[in-house]
Amino acid sequence: MNHPLPASATAVPGSLWRDRNFLLLFAANTLSVLGSAVTQMALPLTAVQLLRASATEMGVLIACQLLPFVILGLPAGVWIDRSRKRHLAVAFDLCAALGLLLVPLAWFGGFLSMPLLCGVGFLVKTQEAIGGSAMQAFITQLVGRERLVLANSKLSGAASVAQVVGPALAALLVALLGAPLAIIADAASFLLSALLVARIRFQEVRGVASPLRLWPQIREGLQLVWQTPMLRHLVWVVCLWIGLNDGFAALYVLFAARELGLDASGIALINTLGALGGLGGALVAHWLERRIGIRNTLVAGVLIAAFGYLAYALPTRQMAHVAWLAGAALCLLNVGGTIYVVNYLSLRQAVSPDALLGRVVTSMRFLSILPTPLMTVLIGRAGDGFGLVPVFIGLGLACLLMGLAAARYLPRD
Repeated sequence: MNHPLPASATAVPGSLWRDRNFLLLFAANTLSVLGSAVTQMALPLTAVQLLRASATEMGVLIACQLLPFVILGLPAGVWIDRSRKRHLAVAFDLCAALGLLLVPLAWFGGFLSMPLLCGVGFLVKTQEAIGGSAMQAFITQLVGRERLVLANSKLSGAASVAQVVGPALAALLVALLGAPLAIIADAASFLLSALLVARIRFQEVRGVASPLRLWPQIREGLQLVWQTPMLRHLVWVVCLWIGLNDGFAALYVLFAARELGLDASGIALINTLGALGGLGGALVAHWLERRIGIRNTLVAGVLIAAFGYLAYALPTRQMAHVAWLAGAALCLLNVGGTIYVVNYLSLRQAVSPDALLGRVVTSMRFLSILPTPLMTVLIGRAGDGFGLVPVFIGLGLACLLMGLAAARYLPRD
């Protein structure tokens, strides 16, 4: 029977940059994010330009990408706790690569449609729901709890650098190949990520085989979230954050293309500036955490992001340098978002016991994402009914109120 080991037994001491296993994971994560930065622009452009999607349809597209966390999340937690987490991460990276290849195949075959894009989005996000959750649990063992914030900051920083390069790569690929074919780059990145993670050599601690059936084990994870004050209060913060963030993600490319009149290069500039904000957030996240605490840093990130939403509503087609203005707003949003995410992930992992870590990750995701598919559809519908600018203002005000409420009610470190 395997038992969880203390952090000192499962983590290599010293600098993470001298840890071969972390470097492999670091490279895999960076490549995956680089490819995903291409899809972040190419997939919505495929919907907007080729399929003439409405704001409501864009909301549905994002909603379908959230459904794996709702449908598969809780059973996946039990599976992760019972399994070798690295093996799951590799398997679902390969599944995501195959799913993404359906888009160029459908374009060549003449059967590209919104339902197909929604199905691909569902399949690719299944990788994040299961493989990504497994990787988060694996990182905790690989680096040890005392280095979680540092490791997550490094991973987020590299991801932000990849997102800086990614939009330029995406714009080039879209210009040369068209949006559907550009998605092949993301498929290749998932394949390379799988190969790198497969090369990690680490004596992973496997979960204890429980005599309980599936649903009692799922209940264990949910009960731990409810009985841990920090996790219980974080659920509503994360729930609102994901709903607002994914609602924005459904509409910002549509707004840039139709309302601001930007082409692929202009949207690439917006994404690049947004990625620079993510890089800046990653660089200061650990520094802020050491000075004001992980909980206060999380709250600060939410409040900064609120002003990013509000700023994105300001540019108009008639303004000079409109792409730069929209990009600056996305930069501010991503500064706050990255500060929030780094500290949220670290806080969640730090207060969760090893034996239930997989179930805590998936339980938190399930509870926080459960209402989000409906929220994204409603936000998209609001965009069709009231216009995109009022929607962005509403997102910003809601995020600001959420940050103030978190500052008041979230438990202290």
